[in-house]
Amino acid sequence: MKELNWDKYEKLGLTYEEKGKNGERLYKIKDWTKRNDHRHHAMDAITVAFTKPAHIQYLNNLNANSDDRTNSKSIKGIENKYLEKDKHNKLRFIKPKEHFREEVKNHLNNLLVSYKSKSKVVTNNKNITKRKNGFNSKIQLTPRGQLHKDTVYGKIQQYANVEEKVNATFDEHKIERVLVKSYKMALLKRLNAFGNDPNIAFAGKNAITKNPIFLDDACTIKLPEKIKLLNFESIYTIRKPINKDLKIDKVIDPKIRKILEDRLKAFDNKPDKAFVNLDENPIWLNKEKGISIKRVKISGISNAEALHTKRDNNGLELLDKNNNPIPTDFISTGNNHHVAIYRDEKGNLQENIVSFFEAVERKNQGVEIIDKSFKADWTFLFTMKQNEFFVFPNPANNFDPNTIDLMDEKNYAIISPNLFRVQKISTSNYVFNHHLNTTAIGGEDFKNRKNMIGVLYYFFWNPNSLNEIKKVRINHLGKIVAVGEY
Repeated sequence: MKELNWDKYEKLGLTYEEKGKNGERLYKIKDWTKRNDHRHHAMDAITVAFTKPAHIQYLNNLNANSDDRTNSKSIKGIENKYLEKDKHNKLRFIKPKEHFREEVKNHLNNLLVSYKSKSKVVTNNKNITKRKNGFNSKIQLTPRGQLHKDTVYGKIQQYANVEEKVNATFDEHKIERVLVKSYKMALLKRLNAFGNDPNIAFAGKNAITKNPIFLDDACTIKLPEKIKLLNFESIYTIRKPINKDLKIDKVIDPKIRKILEDRLKAFDNKPDKAFVNLDENPIWLNKEKGISIKRVKISGISNAEALHTKRDNNGLELLDKNNNPIPTDFISTGNNHHVAIYRDEKGNLQENIVSFFEAVERKNQGVEIIDKSFKADWTFLFTMKQNEFFVFPNPANNFDPNTIDLMDEKNYAIISPNLFRVQKISTSNYVFNHHLNTTAIGGEDFKNRKNMIGVLYYFFWNPNSLNEIKKVRINHLGKIVAVGEY
């Protein structure tokens, strides 16, 4: 196993040499364990397959008294039948066949590890319930995993200042959100001069870079190209108890946040002293009225899905001013099911992330889980799901997956170093782990060991980085049975 992994660890700078008892050179790998390579299971299986009860009996007797072992007829019989002396006159087990070690090494070198792909979304289950005169039976689609994380969030709208370049989107409603009053008046004046049509007032020859807007009669002060607007943003919130783990900067209410900051300063910025024993030492919101703070509303996730819609006491759905249902009870959808990769009209690769929650929704609605016609002018290429396999090009070794037959078992030895599985996916963030590697790759590995790239893993932050890779399907026997999307 060390020999099979030597080149890989040598590239990572984890190999060294030592002198043996007799002055021989010993090749070592730092912190070596065979369990870093999935092939150790195959090696163990081969060892068990060729181990006989006599081998076990002999090894057990090695710990026995030497005189007892020498005089034992059964042990002598095992030595005569299963052992031989090597060139150093030491007893060794006879090899099961000639060149056995070399043949095993060759098989391990050609081995591809199979993983179960997490592509299945739902299963059909029969639900049986009791009724008055018997039972009701119904086929129900059951999700094959957690639909969303446990925490349920509320939602509030908060003011936020955004900076935008003046353009044709600046209609009367948008101009009303401009923070600086003189800017607002100047923009409205320009808009009125062109019949309240922003496409004429702020685009083409009237774009403010070509036809500036002046803020004074002397025409010396120009309106900036970018100006600040008042905007609303959605914040998903949750109530948390005050304790040493509370992140004060996430507290929504500025007044309460200031009280907590002052409390922390009073205890030398030590939260484990400031935010304990709140019954004995309360944090007062209003001491005269006896109102203390024990729980606070904090900001949670940035993106969420609504589980329900608001209803009245009679169960009727409530509508907003635009006659749309009002969403409530927001959740984080958790794991992503897949990312679909497309080629746009300009030849660039684009992505579409689909969460497990959305995948189940699509299945329930009878819609294809993988949307191959996501946009009319985009061409669908392939999907990436956890544990799916991709062969990567390797210019350093002149390896190009497009120039060899990936389904030919004779090529497995040169495919194996370049075969990676999808470890995790998120928006513009794809992590691939080498198919033989047993440990998951984390962010710290990327920061500290960049020489692992292309050897143990790949990190990508842009879909265009996936241009040359080839998707393959590996069955449970470790054979490549399909190339491309399947």
